[in-house]
Amino acid sequence: MKKILVLLAHDDLEKSLVNKRIKEELSCEENILYKDLNELYPDYNIDVKKEQEDLKDISKIVFQFPMYWYSAPALLKRWVDSVLEYGYSYVINDKGDFEALALKGKKFQTLVSMGAKEESFYGEDRLSVKECLNSYFYTMEMLGTKKIEPSFIYGLGYGDIEEERLQSYIQEVKEKVLEN
Repeated sequence: MKKILVLLAHDDLEKSLVNKRIKEELSCEENILYKDLNELYPDYNIDVKKEQEDLKDISKIVFQFPMYWYSAPALLKRWVDSVLEYGYSYVINDKGDFEALALKGKKFQTLVSMGAKEESFYGEDRLSVKECLNSYFYTMEMLGTKKIEPSFIYGLGYGDIEEERLQSYIQEVKEKVLEN
């Protein structure tokens, strides 16, 4: 039984420095169900019932993606909108209150890579990465998940990343994802 679901959304994985390596590391782990959404759904026609079925025995959900223009790739948003639908992941109960269903009690984590340097997200006129991705964090919170500290890597658009830094980050990510 797989305990951790990792959803990768990346529009150009072949050119990736870090996400491609994370995929290689995590996809061979025994207790991880690793899904490359672009590989599975290049036409954006998500198999909602299959995705919902795969979520049944999962204790942790991980979104892995590069940040594009202060957000996640469109296919991840499509997955959230399609799979986490009314009646499956939430309802409005008889009292008129929002009630989380299928994901309640599961853990949620993000692995986000950015081309921009970390300091690009600080300052009076800037949003932090967490603020940029708040819709994902808030959606998953509303659906009853417990947020695990996200993992961010910055500065990937500024030349080559040193192999040592890349290896260190991948090892750190692997340990964080495998924590339950």
